[in-house]
Amino acid sequence: MVGGKALTFQAHIRSETKTILADAEKNGWSSPETANEILRVIRGVSGVADPYKIFKATEMARAESVFSEVKGRVPGDLRSSANLALLGNSLDFFRSPDDALASVSEHAGNELAYFHDDLDRLQDFLAKKPGLVLYLTDNAGEVFFDFPLFQYIQNCASRTVLVVKGGPGLNDLTGVELESVSISGLFGETMDTGTDGAGVDWRHVSQEFSSLVEEADLILAKGMANFETVYFRELATPVFFLFRAKCHVVAEYFKAPIDGMIALWKDDPNDKR
Repeated sequence: MVGGKALTFQAHIRSETKTILADAEKNGWSSPETANEILRVIRGVSGVADPYKIFKATEMARAESVFSEVKGRVPGDLRSSANLALLGNSLDFFRSPDDALASVSEHAGNELAYFHDDLDRLQDFLAKKPGLVLYLTDNAGEVFFDFPLFQYIQNCASRTVLVVKGGPGLNDLTGVELESVSISGLFGETMDTGTDGAGVDWRHVSQEFSSLVEEADLILAKGMANFETVYFRELATPVFFLFRAKCHVVAEYFKAPIDGMIALWKDDPNDKR
């Protein structure tokens, strides 16, 4: 009976996935949006609300340990803080935390070779003391390595908000994970997107998040899923993307090597200066 039920679940998931893939092609959904829809079906059928819960706990425990080891090597300027955040972007659901974090331990505090480097533009913008900056987070364990960069921005802007996911999506950071870490209170103001999933699923975000996006002077989008879901959306505010090109499609878009480091400024299309 158990085996039969499992086969029924599998058949249902395969059927729903085919429908989702057809809808994705028809409507031009991004890879993260498509994956989010499939994961919602899997969670609904399996009854497991957060399939990556244990993975995230392991990832975050290891990340906190590595961060404690390397944080003294980061002097706190913008570039060294961005470097650490990018090293932390090695984390992902398809890699073991130990393998992903080995490069953080090895390279923290060193100069990094960026494939595309707009950090000077970010530096110039922050020197003007902006009002509201939104920091869109990515994988759960990265929050430790994001902290120095978030803190740097926090010291420049009038208001800085850390944005997590509103529900589980692969191993992305949610409020549940954020509350569990020792540095959670140091971020100050936090909010969530109002929905689950990797990247920003604009079809399901809350009105509160949408309003904050409209109000923001700058959005910093961390990680590749945020790039995939934010870059091609017209927003009336500049966006700074910080990520590693982990897949062939994104790497090819930039003509970058796999794992190439991208620090990319995208202007507000309505800014005529």
